[in-house]
Amino acid sequence: PSWIKNNAGWWADGTIDDDSFVSGIEYLIKENILHISSNFVESTSDEIPSWIKNNAGWWADGTIDDDSFVSGIEYLVNNGIISVN
Repeated sequence: PSWIKNNAGWWADGTIDDDSFVSGIEYLIKENILHISSNFVESTSDEIPSWIKNNAGWWADGTIDDDSFVSGIEYLVNNGIISVN
């Protein structure tokens, strides 16, 4: 849905917080709108790396493609930062 690209841009520029962005991504995954391959790895942090936020902004601006953005989301899922249960 187009609203997720808006959310990514708002998150990248600080308009919405991490929790709001993550909630939107979790919704898309749970509703099978966004398909993520998951290879779970134990994570010692629930902090979102800054490069993910950069990717979100670039994706919202059209600088990177959907696959590049989804790769970042897969990283969050695989490291336990986003829950898909």
